[in-house]
Amino acid sequence: MKVVGYYRVPPARGVFFSPAQEERLLLLGCEQVFSDRCLASGVVRPGLERALDALEPGGVLAAPSLHALGGDLVAVLDVALKLRARGLNLVVQQPEIDTRADAGFFAAVAALAAFNGERALVRRTETALVARGANAGGMKGLKAAAPAGAETDDQDEED
Repeated sequence: MKVVGYYRVPPARGVFFSPAQEERLLLLGCEQVFSDRCLASGVVRPGLERALDALEPGGVLAAPSLHALGGDLVAVLDVALKLRARGLNLVVQQPEIDTRADAGFFAAVAALAAFNGERALVRRTETALVARGANAGGMKGLKAAAPAGAETDDQDEED
């Protein structure tokens, strides 16, 4: 089973190559190591695509950390979902993750990705409810509960 390493080089002036990250990956048993430079102008990861293309199903992508895979949670989820879709494994040194031994990481990632996708739908729905306002029934059922023993308008309407 082939093991390929990947990391991102931070957008710091003067940092073009990170020998420490590459050395860590080579010591981990990577046959090849690919990298990308973080760009302020957008996400471009040709090194990641080359690393994934170098692997066949069952192969392993290794990274020194989750941050080496992406700059935010959505980017890390994206990489993990690509690996799962291609039948690849992931090994991360810190925190210690190895999907060859336990594929539960991919299940957790899928749940987080679904949550992230649902978040936009929930926000749109909440915004529409607030826009319609309480008078139009948009906020019905979302009112705070009245203190115990207090009379409410709802009781008057039912009488």
